[in-house]
Amino acid sequence: MRAITRIEGTSRILWTGLLVSAAAAHWLMPEWFIAYYPSYLPLADAAIATSAIVELMIAFALWHPRLRRSAWISLSILMLVYLPVHIYVITHHDTIVHPSITIPLWLAWLRLPVQFVFIAWPALMARGVKRGTGY
Repeated sequence: MRAITRIEGTSRILWTGLLVSAAAAHWLMPEWFIAYYPSYLPLADAAIATSAIVELMIAFALWHPRLRRSAWISLSILMLVYLPVHIYVITHHDTIVHPSITIPLWLAWLRLPVQFVFIAWPALMARGVKRGTGY
């Protein structure tokens, strides 16, 4: 039980850092995210801003014991929602008008399996959290 608690606590720290950094990047460099936003989806500006808000809400909820399990589940769902963006970057790499900092195609391919880890990891953390207690 203690090892699970330590892993979950370390995961919360890592994910909070990732989520807060991602939210800041969404606000500070929205044009970069818009460049990689699938062209077939509407409201790129609103989606980028909303994702930053959702990321911050999940980061906060990870530290609230009664919201922790829901936060892990929400994080897994968010990472699943982001999956089509990563696929889009690979499948439309030649047609994307890349920003000054470009994602090379090889890196986009390397990033794709990481997304599956980012989907599974929070889901596994949610399984280790008792309903309504956060522990």
